[in-house]
Amino acid sequence: MYEDVAALIGLKLENWHTLAEFARMLQAEFEQHRGTAWQQQIEMRERGAVILVRGSPLPETGGGGYVVVFDDVTQLIAAQRATAWGEVARRLAHEIKNPLTPIRLAAERLQAKLGDKLSPEAARALDHATETIVAQVTAMKNMVDDFRDYARTPLPQLGGLDLNRLVAEVLALYEQSGTRIQANLQKNIPLVRGDPDRLRQVIHNLLQNAQDALFGSSDPKIDVSTELSGGQVWLRISDNGCGFPEAIINGAFEPYVTTKPKGTGLGLAIVKRIIDEHHGTVRIENRTGKEGGRGAAVRISLPLAA
Repeated sequence: MYEDVAALIGLKLENWHTLAEFARMLQAEFEQHRGTAWQQQIEMRERGAVILVRGSPLPETGGGGYVVVFDDVTQLIAAQRATAWGEVARRLAHEIKNPLTPIRLAAERLQAKLGDKLSPEAARALDHATETIVAQVTAMKNMVDDFRDYARTPLPQLGGLDLNRLVAEVLALYEQSGTRIQANLQKNIPLVRGDPDRLRQVIHNLLQNAQDALFGSSDPKIDVSTELSGGQVWLRISDNGCGFPEAIINGAFEPYVTTKPKGTGLGLAIVKRIIDEHHGTVRIENRTGKEGGRGAAVRISLPLAA
């Protein structure tokens, strides 16, 4: 992009080499819609953005020409998708949850009724089958809970919050996790405007994601830091795992986007929704080489308490 916008005045669009392909698209649209207005939605995959382009011809009596207007509708599209996915999640949670308890109870009842009436070999087979059913039902219940959390996130109760204290409370629960967690919390940062329960869920989700990414690592490590910058408090959680695949990094906050074999793809979507409700921002990135290797990082900003 040009830094000197004034240098672009009077320049024909087709002569701006970085927009040559875009210029051809505009010309084709104006030729197709001769004399009438048109609009086209363009998805910029490399930037994860959606642009709405509107074009209209100017009257020939005034010298002719064209007017082109650009609207960045990325956030609007994301909000519409989130609403639609929320409805899908709500229906799935309702339809799946109802039969889970009867299935589990029926399996356990069969085991209790038949266990002492079968041969040892048959009893072992029954035990194995029952354990499999119970384990799968539990996994489905956890999935349903994720659906419910995404579809029915309550509005946050915002107030003054010591983010460092909240982070320390959550990290204390991971002391026996087997993963080395290094905290670098900036001292004397001001209170943020937040809901402790909702932000606690955010921190748990991010730490769990980091631990999952480190599964099988010989030296698993998670870094957690806070800092005051630009009139906001930033929370950063990073790991030394494999990082975010480039194929999903622009859509990682979309519901049901996941690389985990048994993941629901709702963890980061829930994080995004909660942080949006806090009027903050959340960004994901892969760690750079200067940080000592590969891995993923999530950065969250929160507004200061009044």
